[in-house]
Amino acid sequence: MELVIRHQFRNIKTGDKNFYITNFFYKLFQNLEIEYPDIKFRIENQPEYEDKGQGSVYSCMNFSIINPENQNYILFSFFDNWKYHFMKHLGWNAKNMKKFFYPGGFNFLDYFTFKSHTKNNFDLEFPIDIESVYEPFYYGPYFDCCYEEMSNLYQIRNNFEKIHKLFFRGWMWDFRKNMTDGLNQEDILIIDKNIDNENFEYVEYLNEISKYKACLSLPGGNEVCNRDIECFAVGVPVIRPALNVNYVDPLIPNYHYISCYDFCDYTIDGHAKYQSYDDFKKNLVNTWNKVKNDDEYLNFVSKNARDWFERNCISDNNLHFVLNNLDLSILK
Repeated sequence: MELVIRHQFRNIKTGDKNFYITNFFYKLFQNLEIEYPDIKFRIENQPEYEDKGQGSVYSCMNFSIINPENQNYILFSFFDNWKYHFMKHLGWNAKNMKKFFYPGGFNFLDYFTFKSHTKNNFDLEFPIDIESVYEPFYYGPYFDCCYEEMSNLYQIRNNFEKIHKLFFRGWMWDFRKNMTDGLNQEDILIIDKNIDNENFEYVEYLNEISKYKACLSLPGGNEVCNRDIECFAVGVPVIRPALNVNYVDPLIPNYHYISCYDFCDYTIDGHAKYQSYDDFKKNLVNTWNKVKNDDEYLNFVSKNARDWFERNCISDNNLHFVLNNLDLSILK
């Protein structure tokens, strides 16, 4: 049997640190060849889709395994907007998608709302039964590295006096500004990376977040963020809106992270939004004020999140999960 791999292999590194996503897909390809010695895997890309962006079939963010005889395929994707994978002009034929492995903010409400609202868009195509096609796997940190440093930072967190603030460092896009403008409480610190080149080397960033009492995570292109995973890894409790991701090992609000509001709406064009940002801010402040002096509870959340990270997000564990849930026979 011969199967085609459609993926733009790229060795993306910063210094000696491998980008988690491209390294994960490289490991996946290596393991497929080992696990399935009777199958010939042929890499066959379609560079005509290169100018369509990272949501297309020609991408380092997506990896698909296709049976060339019937065009049935299995798709793995870390791309932030899952809606792109149902667009024919990007090279996808979703009626032939037999499995969709996705680690981000996919949820069935958004999916069926999107499908209903776009029923007259003939560029879109959907699987016959999304429930049998969708298969979650796990998000990761930004780089596939530094696991020992993360573990060390977690181990020493209770050996020093933490900075008594709720901390966020990141890109302040418009909807994130809507979620935080007017938060003038002294113990909530928000640093916009757009201003004054406020960016850190990776290990320096991990050290920085580990010093704070808790970190704030705001939705981005995806409701799950590398920031969540990195905070879990170093044991910093995360305060964030509720997550609506269907992980097999679920992320439980107020157990693995501290929920301060309902999950955000990605229905319109895949951009996060809330009906009332003032209400969001009031609930955020109330949640932070409720937990910030409760060290026993914050340590409880920290341990639960760290355990979840170890089980699922270290790339080799994530890869093991994917391979255990992969069935290539469905491509026949």
